[in-house]
Parts: sequence; structure tokens; C-alpha cells
Amino acid sequence: MSTFNKFFAKKISRRLLYFVLLFNLLSQHSYGQQQRQVDVVVCMDLSGSTNGLVENFRDKMWDVINQWQMFTPKPVVRIGIIGFSRYSFSDGSGYVKVISDLTDDYDKLSGELFKIKPYVESGVQFVGAALGSGIHEMTWSTRPGAVKMMYVMGNGMVNLGNYDLHKLYEEAKEQNIIVNTVYCVKSLKQLRQKELPGWQQIAANTGGECFEITIDKRMPLIRTQVDQTLLASINDSINTTFIPYGKTGMERLKAMLETDDNASTTYSGYFYSRLRYKLSEHYAAKRLTWDVVTYKENYPSSKLAAVRPTRSSTQGMEVNLEEVVNANLEKRLALIQKLKISCPSGEEDKIHESAGSDDFEVGNMLDRVFISTFYKQAIAAGFQQ
Repeated sequence: MSTFNKFFAKKISRRLLYFVLLFNLLSQHSYGQQQRQVDVVVCMDLSGSTNGLVENFRDKMWDVINQWQMFTPKPVVRIGIIGFSRYSFSDGSGYVKVISDLTDDYDKLSGELFKIKPYVESGVQFVGAALGSGIHEMTWSTRPGAVKMMYVMGNGMVNLGNYDLHKLYEEAKEQNIIVNTVYCVKSLKQLRQKELPGWQQIAANTGGECFEITIDKRMPLIRTQVDQTLLASINDSINTTFIPYGKTGMERLKAMLETDDNASTTYSGYFYSRLRYKLSEHYAAKRLTWDVVTYKENYPSSKLAAVRPTRSSTQGMEVNLEEVVNANLEKRLALIQKLKISCPSGEEDKIHESAGSDDFEVGNMLDRVFISTFYKQAIAAGFQQ
């Protein structure tokens, strides 16, 4: 982050902060009125038999989110994460832990997923405990017309422990929560024929679908090769144009940078999908809560209060917020155009158009399960392609 931007992050006047926050709240209200809530809770088996599942989900999350946002009206998708089957989780909870309540702050969500140790030696799968936690412990939307989905992913017998699955089915239906199940195949030694019917029963009793996936089987959703070095270079330059404000501004900037770094350690196609999300309307709306440059882009005729002149530690010159914000915005818009030119075009649209067809190839892959089921259930709930 530049010396100027660090200075302005600390020195933005209270009057300007109030002004930005006021418009921010108004814009978010308008933004929310044009959209419709969709809540998705992912219950993830984190035992030894599903090692690699959390990596699969967190790396492909950006592909999935990009596809989920391609409906009309624009869905405001909140995602919640529940982990189960680890001895490090409380025994009294059935070895279940809420990793993240429902949120559309995907940078924060990604950070939580990267904190999870991806591999353990063993665990006890109480699927009923995870299902119950998903129904009872998440702050599901109470908005009219909200769509509610749950994905329970794992393996083993679903009836272990003292849990009344039939009561949970009824509670899910009363709250209009559709439960999809994902049976995870890790090895040929699994008792698949004995275990799978229970997973099918959960989905059948809650209006969802049941799928089988191979945990380690995945491939980029976008097949076109991208130049990750070039994309990373452009993205790094864009990241220098942010000027955070407010109590959480620096924290949000740090979260964005850490999320970019995490995405860059994966396959180039996954990193590309992260950058595509950063170009989305949803992320632009989130940036309004902490970035002055985004505010200026949305309200170009606004006049920003001048910041008291100072001497930079690198140059002796007088500066003000208006000048720096305009310069950063001009630089950012040029870089975004360069980024768009460097990205494949049309592939996301093709996937979205085919996701609801009978011949859409799920291929035992987790991201395609999420895309296919979300498409069918969103369309059934009144969304349009």
C-alpha cells in the first residue's frame, strides 16, 4: 500500500466518513431491494475419510460463487460453513463446529476455510448432529421469498448417535430448507452400498438431491489457459489503488490481499475465477463499505473534503484526498480494462446456460454438484436464467 494511501486511511475527516457512510447505507438499501436472498449452508465432514474435501471446496469456491450470481433477479447469496467429525471439536456438540455463520463476506469466509487443517487421521461422523446444527444454529433469513439450501457432505452411516433424523426432516421442511447430500468417495474400501442409502434418504425426505463425488477429482471450470503471472501483476497494481476508511477499512483491505494471496497459490484457473469475482457487482457493493475510491466511482459528482496537507516521507509536496482519489480511480479503471482483455470471454455464460440441462456433466465433481443443484432449485424458486 502506498505512503499516500496509508496516510489517507488514517486522516480522512469525520465529516467525510459520515458522508460516505450515509451514501453507503442508502446505496446498499437500494442494492438489496433489487435482489433476493439465497442462504446456503455447507456441512462438511472433516474426518480422515474425507481428507482433501475442504481444499476442494475452498479452491473452487470462486467458480461456484460466480455461477451462483448469474441469475435474475441478482441473488444475494449468503454462505455458512459447518464442520463435523473432528475430535478437536467439542464432544458435547457431537463433534460439530460452526466455522462461519451465514455471510456474503466471501473474503472473510475464504480466510476461515484456509485456517482449517486440511488433513487429519480419523474422526467420528455424527451426520445427525451436523444436520441439526445446520437447521438450528445458523441465522437463516426471515425475508419473504428467501431461498434456503443446505449441503451435507461426507460419508459413513448417517444414523450414528442419538439423533432423530425424521424430526430433523420435518424441521427442515417447516423452515423451507432444501437439504442436498453429497456422498464422498475416498477409497474402494468404503462400505458404499451400506452407507449410501442413508444419504439418499436425507435428500429424498427434504426435497433435495443426492450425489456421489470423488473427493480428489476436480478440474478447472474454465478450460481456457490464462497467464497467471500477467493476471497477478495487473491485480497487484489494482490493489495499490484502494484507500480504506472507517473502523474496519484496514481490516477489509488486509482480508482482500490475503484472499488474493491464498487464491494465487492454487491452479491458475482458480486464481482467474477469484479475479472474476473481484470484478463483480457484488464485490463492488461490498467495497463501498470501506474503499473511498469505489465510492467516488459510484458518485463521481461528489466532492470529497480536503485532507490537511502533509509532507510525504518520500516527497515534499502538498496533497489532498480529491486529487489522490481521482488519480487512483483513473489508474484502476485502466487496469480493470486491461484485466478484462486478458481474461477468457463467454465461458462462464456457456456453463450457466447448460447447467440446468439433463446432459450437464456433473462427473462426480464437487463444484459441478453445487452449480447444478443451485441452478435447478433457484429456477424452481422463481429466478430466471
